[in-house]
Amino acid sequence: MMLEGRTAMVTGIGPGMGRDISLGLAREGADVVLVARSDRVVPSVAEEIEAMGRRAFPVYGNIAKAEECARIAEEVAAATATLGDERSGVDVLVNSAFHGGEHVRFEDADLTRWRRPVDINYFGTLQLTQAVLPQLKAAASRTGDARIVMINTMSIHHLEAAAGSYAASKAALGAVTKTLAVELGEYGIRVNAVHPGYIWGDSVRIYFEWQAEERGDGVTWQDVYDERAAETALGYLPHSSEIAGAVVFFASPLAMCVTGTALPVNAGHWMPPSA
Repeated sequence: MMLEGRTAMVTGIGPGMGRDISLGLAREGADVVLVARSDRVVPSVAEEIEAMGRRAFPVYGNIAKAEECARIAEEVAAATATLGDERSGVDVLVNSAFHGGEHVRFEDADLTRWRRPVDINYFGTLQLTQAVLPQLKAAASRTGDARIVMINTMSIHHLEAAAGSYAASKAALGAVTKTLAVELGEYGIRVNAVHPGYIWGDSVRIYFEWQAEERGDGVTWQDVYDERAAETALGYLPHSSEIAGAVVFFASPLAMCVTGTALPVNAGHWMPPSA
């Protein structure tokens, strides 16, 4: 297994992406720190990980608050210390927590409400990364390799009206991800990003149901799905379990020489310009 003897931290544990990323890492041998604001989903994910013979460490907190990020890092260090001196701390940080912003056009927006996705998607992610950085540096010093994986979005490339608050926060994260890759490379820390498009699951189906209702005339969520899927090269919308595979790749030795990369994982919905 590619991640045997490693510990990964995944933020934003929910029933979709956070869960599937955590399980993907555990299948490759990693013990997993599960970070969330509440215990709504974390206990069941922890049970699934432990059923694989791996360790799960639930930690709760709000990454939008710097003091909470410091506490989370302290709790993670204490919890993983039970694995032994050579295993304390984390080797991999997956920043998956996010706020979807408001779906409202700029001219109608209350810009004070645009701060929330920035506080979580940008500053929250950076606050937690900075708090955990000493552990990542220590891991890299031991093994020559540590990883940070940012979960970003196709929305910063494939722009849609009324998605400005979300796209702006993630675009800022996309820029600083490359800065971190430049600055942290000297420590042996690789920093990369995964950029999903529509991630098929319950939340997207609910969104498509809302879109169908708004359009009327007998339009169904399946009609909306078919339209969006037809925009992709592969003709479907990937499930979060498929997106998780790209995260596992970045976390693994297979990506040893890869850093500063933004990988589209969207079934060919949006493709970067040719080099």
